Amino acid sequence: MKKRFHLILLTVFLVAAGSGGTYARALDPVSPFIPYEMSVLPNGLRVIVKEIPAYPTAAVNMWVGVGAKDDPLHMSGMAHFFEHLLFKGTTTRPVGQIGRDVEKLGGYINAMTSYDFTTFFVVVPSDKVMFAMEIQADAIRNSSFVQEEIDKERNVIFEEIRVQEDSPTSKLASLVLQSLLTGTSYARPVLGSVEDLGNINRAEMADFHKEYYVPNNMTLVVVGDVNGKEIMEAAFSLYGDMEGKSLVQPRYAAVPSLSEVQRITEKRLVDQAYGIMAFPGPAGDRDAMALSVAGILLGVGQSSRLFQELMVEKRLVTDIAANYEQLMEVGALTISFSAPQENLEQIEAALKGQIERLQTELVSDEELGKAQAMARSSFAFAAESNAQLALVLGQYETFGGVNNAVNWVDVLESITAEDVLRVAQEYLNLEGYVWGEIIPEGGSN
Repeated sequence: MKKRFHLILLTVFLVAAGSGGTYARALDPVSPFIPYEMSVLPNGLRVIVKEIPAYPTAAVNMWVGVGAKDDPLHMSGMAHFFEHLLFKGTTTRPVGQIGRDVEKLGGYINAMTSYDFTTFFVVVPSDKVMFAMEIQADAIRNSSFVQEEIDKERNVIFEEIRVQEDSPTSKLASLVLQSLLTGTSYARPVLGSVEDLGNINRAEMADFHKEYYVPNNMTLVVVGDVNGKEIMEAAFSLYGDMEGKSLVQPRYAAVPSLSEVQRITEKRLVDQAYGIMAFPGPAGDRDAMALSVAGILLGVGQSSRLFQELMVEKRLVTDIAANYEQLMEVGALTISFSAPQENLEQIEAALKGQIERLQTELVSDEELGKAQAMARSSFAFAAESNAQLALVLGQYETFGGVNNAVNWVDVLESITAEDVLRVAQEYLNLEGYVWGEIIPEGGSN
């Protein structure tokens, strides 16, 4: 059975990692992420193993440092398209055989693509972990990319694009992110465009595989009731003869600087308005963590400032939330809401008022402590199973170092009220942000 994981790839709780030296510190001795074993094969493949004897399952999770931001010119959606095809068959396993083999083991497979990475995982009973590793390695190394399957999956992705276009919240989030990050490699959608996807066939798939699916661009994570020494030996046996190669230097995405408010408005057949206010910011450093705390204070939970003012007291919105979202190189503080169209002007004024409050008043110790507690809980829940823990460890290693996951709570608890005030002043520019809205055609009903 193929089981779907809903991983929010941009939230603070999973990706406040980055590569910055700000996070370089002694390991937190009480972190739930230690101990773990890590080894780097001679060809550059990183292997991370965390033994958890209490759970009789094993998650085998391969991370590849390529995502939508690396899609070739005129081939937007390539990384995601490739992900759809990797488990479709190999030179020794025909189409559908991988899924059947994993089901026979009592497990499931899945995969996902973000702007910065692609990951593939197999979850099985722990006594079947060696079979799972072999199946995954066969897919990673020997996928056949049959043209008929490429054509089928192209149509599947066309349907994904249609569904996203039909969803007002998904469409608005995409429009706002593209506007906020214009000029960077993050401005293209993960799913790509229908036009660009039509340019991709077997030759393009093979070239993409050769370019990016190399050992020094991959991290293998295995978590569960396993033997670390045996996993390391199996990893060397399965991948040790792969050749590393020089990688294309990634295109650096600087944090955008907006000098004015950018407004996006789209009319649709909806019964209320949907809106997003977004500010660009950094990723992977102390400032990003402080902005994450600011996002919680503003709009996470029913006791948050925005929920209390706009939902409870003024009844201007039907839903509202805030979050500091991060990619590998840039971030964004976003406030999203739904509301009657006639309230939009009042809502924008109220949001600006709450941001001004963050910029001028120190957060109380009680409110700061509550925000930090909420972040700790969310981080803990994100790693409550072997499969989820493998996702956390792999994403942190891909984003700059697994030890950043180990020290995440330690860094969070070091954030002060002065940090929150400072980053609000530095990054939440009320003269330069993106305001996106989808409004009902003909006005609210």
